[in-house]
Amino acid sequence: MTAHRLPSPTADLHTHTDFSDGRDPLTEVVAAAGAAGLRTVVVTDHVRADSAHLPAYTAAVRAVRAEAPLRVVCGVEAKVLDTDGRIDLPADLSGVEHVALADHRFPLPDGPAHPERVRDLLSTGALTPARARRLLLAATTRAVTRLPAGRTAHLAHLFSVLPKCGLDEADLDPAELAPLARACRARGVAVELNEKWHCPSPRTAAALAAAGVRLAAGSDAHRAAEVGRFDWAAGALAATAAHLDARAGSRR
Repeated sequence: MTAHRLPSPTADLHTHTDFSDGRDPLTEVVAAAGAAGLRTVVVTDHVRADSAHLPAYTAAVRAVRAEAPLRVVCGVEAKVLDTDGRIDLPADLSGVEHVALADHRFPLPDGPAHPERVRDLLSTGALTPARARRLLLAATTRAVTRLPAGRTAHLAHLFSVLPKCGLDEADLDPAELAPLARACRARGVAVELNEKWHCPSPRTAAALAAAGVRLAAGSDAHRAAEVGRFDWAAGALAATAAHLDARAGSRR
C-alpha cells in the first residue's frame, strides 16, 4: 500500500491585519509571511454587509503587493448567516480576489445565533445535537454554492462553532460530509486546517480529502509573528495522511 503524503504548507490562507481585528499593519504581516518562507499569503480581514473599509483595504493590498517578495492575495473573511447559506458580504467586492467562508455564529433558519443561544436550545430539547449538526452542514454547503463567482475561496476553521455550542465534531458521521464535499469540489473550494482553532479534525479532513476536496493551511494569525506558523496544522496533515492510509487499507 502506498502511503499518503500531504505536502507541507507553502501558503497561509488566513491572516488578519489592523484593518479588522489584527494587531499589526499589513506591511508587517506580509513581511512576516516572507520571513516564514511562504510563497503565498492570503490576507483575509473581516467584513460584513455594511463594511465601508473595503476600498481602502483593497488599495493597500495592491500597494503592498507591488513590493512584496511573495504572492499576496486580497481576501476577506465573512460568516455564514443562516441555513439558506446567505453570506455576510458587501454587495461591492471590487478588488477582492478570495473569500474565506467562516462559521462565526451558528446558522439557524432565522439567522446567525450566538453559541449560548444554541446551548439553551439544546438544553431544553428544542434542538437536538443531530439536527444542529445537519443544520450547520446544510448551511455551509449552501453557502459554498452561493459564493461570488470569479473569486477563489476556502472554508475557514470549519466546525469551530461546534464546541462553542457544546457539540462534538467527532459525532459527525463522515458520510454526512458528502454533500459538502461535492459542493467544495464543484466550486474548487479548499478546506483549511486552522492553526488557531485546531479544526477540522484529521478524521474529518481525511474524509473530505478522500472525496476530492483540497486541503490547505491557515494560521488565522492576528499578529504578524503568527503568520506561517503551523505547529498544529503540520501534525494534523500528518494525521490526516494516516487516516487516508487507514481508509485505503480498510477497502483492500
